[in-house]
Amino acid sequence: MLGDAKTFAHKMKLISQQRDRRFWLLRLEPPYETRLPRFGAPFVAIVVACDSSLTPEQQANLSAQLVAVDCRYMLAWGDNASSWDDSVDMAFIGTDPNFDPPHDRLVMTTWHDKETIHDVVWFALTNTNFDAHDFHDYLALLIGGNPEIEAELVATIKSQLAAT
Repeated sequence: MLGDAKTFAHKMKLISQQRDRRFWLLRLEPPYETRLPRFGAPFVAIVVACDSSLTPEQQANLSAQLVAVDCRYMLAWGDNASSWDDSVDMAFIGTDPNFDPPHDRLVMTTWHDKETIHDVVWFALTNTNFDAHDFHDYLALLIGGNPEIEAELVATIKSQLAAT
């Protein structure tokens, strides 16, 4: 069962808020059975993949959850980042029995193999609004544990959001 963001207060933390924009962090650990939160509006997710042992089934489940909870822009960085692009695209297409979901539910996807975390966060904050979307919630979804990457991610989010 998917829940609202308040349900995840013990697992998800608000990293930074600037005016009406909020950047959240949710760290997932194996076996990756945690349900993703609903924000009540479309949001942007940065998938920070730090676990090379993530199975295709686990990835497909997390991708389907991102689509189900109204993620409308997903950026992937880290281990096998380009596979997240495909996985979320397939999850979106699979939401319609005829594999033709409505355009107003479109989920944009990008992967950022050769970029820094700084570049990905900057892209998320400055280039993800499209059509009628003016995103207010951003989720950094950390797949697996890597304290160094998490620390860099949190510091980058705080500095970048304060600068926007």
